[in-house]
Amino acid sequence: MSIEGLGRRDFLTLTLALLAAPARLLAGEPASRPNDYAVDIGILYRLLTFHLDGTFEERVDEAAGRYEITAVGKGSSIANRIESAGVLRDGRWTPVRSSTRFEIHERVSQTRLAYDHERHRVDYHARGETFFLRRLRVVDDVLALPEGLHVDDAMSALLNYREGRWTPDADGRLRTNVVRRRRADDEGPDDVAASYRGEIVPLELTLTADPASRAPAALIDFSRFTAWARANQPARIQFDQERRPKLITGPLILGSSVSIRLGGGAML
Repeated sequence: MSIEGLGRRDFLTLTLALLAAPARLLAGEPASRPNDYAVDIGILYRLLTFHLDGTFEERVDEAAGRYEITAVGKGSSIANRIESAGVLRDGRWTPVRSSTRFEIHERVSQTRLAYDHERHRVDYHARGETFFLRRLRVVDDVLALPEGLHVDDAMSALLNYREGRWTPDADGRLRTNVVRRRRADDEGPDDVAASYRGEIVPLELTLTADPASRAPAALIDFSRFTAWARANQPARIQFDQERRPKLITGPLILGSSVSIRLGGGAML
């Protein structure tokens, strides 16, 4: 998680992972499951609106201990592509490579990560444009991966949650670690620095329950990943009883918001 030009790529990468994760995983045999999703983004109290329709495919081979996930979407002045591949390592899905590309209103953000768990390092490359002024933020860095520290990308984190490999602590929180662009706490949406580095930071989901259905839900604070989010206004994820996500909503500053809805009928 790194470049944000509305926090759009960070938010979509995490939430599209939730859409890719829910297909039923068949122990002992490969599973390939297509599904669809829709993304709606409103900026400046919906002065600008964008709609994207996409499909994703999950290929999980638990016997071989590997997965590959691809999500691709397109709309008017908006498009995205997310790819993630990983292995089963110490009882949890762990990424080995991932890439994201997101384009909105001709602003492009893209990230590539390669995780070398044997050499304890992560190669991290990102390039993105801020939304209003189209200023560039570029990262080319190699991070040390501390031995024994589990690091996820968005896809592996939600696969682990779906299978019960990512369990909450005593406070009901799911905790893991992810790679992001290092930024100042008071960074504004168009602020840029002379240079950037990457860093590994904690990621936390707070588990709750839907008031009406009592189905599981979760809150996630995106303010650590984008200047467009606020800690007191977390994104909300609604699941069904089998922890399949149905709806993800995220309020942002300046009357902006993101909503992702899982297509009906394709859930297995």
